Amino acid sequence: MQQKTEYFTRFPNNYIQGNIKTKYGVSRKFYITYILIDKYRSYEDYSWITLRKVLNFYGYKTHKRRPKAVQEILDVLEYMINNKMIEVQQDLDTLGYDTGIEIKIIPENFDAADKFSKITSSQLDFIMMNESSINKENILMAFLYINSYIFIRPKNKDNEETMYNPETKPEAFWRSIESMSKELSMSKDTINQCIQYLTSSIGDKKPLLIKKEVGSVQPDPKKPPQNVPNIYVLNKEGYEQEIEWAIAKMLEIYNVDSFGEIKNGNKS
Repeated sequence: MQQKTEYFTRFPNNYIQGNIKTKYGVSRKFYITYILIDKYRSYEDYSWITLRKVLNFYGYKTHKRRPKAVQEILDVLEYMINNKMIEVQQDLDTLGYDTGIEIKIIPENFDAADKFSKITSSQLDFIMMNESSINKENILMAFLYINSYIFIRPKNKDNEETMYNPETKPEAFWRSIESMSKELSMSKDTINQCIQYLTSSIGDKKPLLIKKEVGSVQPDPKKPPQNVPNIYVLNKEGYEQEIEWAIAKMLEIYNVDSFGEIKNGNKS
């Protein structure tokens, strides 16, 4: 039986590596709006979405009195129009919840040619399954951010993989939660909750990420040891090898032969 092909969106890293509001003056509604436009895209580069489709991701109730999120979505669409990512002929101010917004995608400006990460339909579905108190938008942001820093080695394309040994570029993420918190302007507690969700199974659905706690280093004998960041890898075939390569790379970076025990629980 032929397996159904998943769609995926190439999400541009420059919109997730940093505070999108500070960098581009646009709200975080950009993330799901961009993904949904790409999800409903035709071969002719047209897309049709509605305000309700975007609002459903957040679980907003669509009353007569519009939630603030509606204006944020309209501002995102306006931003995309002004930056020539899309064209929309309709008057955005007159849209109802279920009005089909006909969007003409401008591929040369909408599509990320390089420095992008992929989010698949099943990964998005996993995030949308969340029924806890964690905001789905925060989970999506955390996943996109971590994914954007996981280098993906080219596969069988003009022998590009022979340009370096795979162990020199493990497909793994090991930035600290502190730096992630600063870049995304999210609290460390919120990020840790998002990561807890992303590294947990839901029913028969396997987690999106695998977490590996590493240990501690003590660069200054007069100061207590400090935990190094955890390693996160995508939950796919061969992830164990990627973790091994990432640990070896971290030993090299910290210039140590081994890591000590984790101190006081690792939140890195």
